[in-house]
Amino acid sequence: MVMISENKTSKLVAMVPARTGSKRVKSKNLRLLNGRPLISYVLETIRSVNIFDEAYLNSDGKIFNNIAKIHGVNFYHRAAELANDTATNDAFGYDFLQNVECDYLLQILPTSPFITANDIKAFTDELISKDLDALISVQAHQIACVYKGEAINFRKNKVNPPSQEMEPVYSYATALMGWKRDVFIKNFEELGVAYHAPQGTVGYFPLTGVSTIDIDNEEDFVLAESIMRAKSHINLGEPKYYVEE
Repeated sequence: MVMISENKTSKLVAMVPARTGSKRVKSKNLRLLNGRPLISYVLETIRSVNIFDEAYLNSDGKIFNNIAKIHGVNFYHRAAELANDTATNDAFGYDFLQNVECDYLLQILPTSPFITANDIKAFTDELISKDLDALISVQAHQIACVYKGEAINFRKNKVNPPSQEMEPVYSYATALMGWKRDVFIKNFEELGVAYHAPQGTVGYFPLTGVSTIDIDNEEDFVLAESIMRAKSHINLGEPKYYVEE
């Protein structure tokens, strides 16, 4: 149980969704990254956090049952119709919450292998301490941004300020998503959508650095593999600079 006040505790459940089918990168959750299945990284991190009452691997593929056992998490067998190309996070999240009791659900994507235990702890603390109905991980872009050809955080007829002074624009990182169970269910049953918490208080949690990497295509896999290998073999030490002789 997670303490949310001096007199009240709350049940916190982690869920890692992993369907068997993926088109852009074949079987990406099972593909080896630095010699290990991609999904193993987040499962290992979840176990190291030690703040969850229960943790689940949610999948339609029975092969993931064995992976769940290896990493000491529960396996939730998702129906095939909730794992096809048209299935939404709203639908399989609702199905999961109909069968797993909790107060808060934290979803962690297996395609985010660089998410750290500190990321998860800080995210969970913000979700619960601020009494949010939903918390969404985002990435800040502190640079001139446009949408459909229109400026968002700058004016075309004004001198562009230094990037460090610009108002950042945030995009979903989606590596971490958290919801109050009751609010998620209420939104889904009343509106058919719950992922963005259309009814409720929503917070946005910035991720930085490699924690923002989400493996979505072949190029992402190449990048992640390179980072993994570099982290294993390179000790950068103190920064060095060019100086004139």
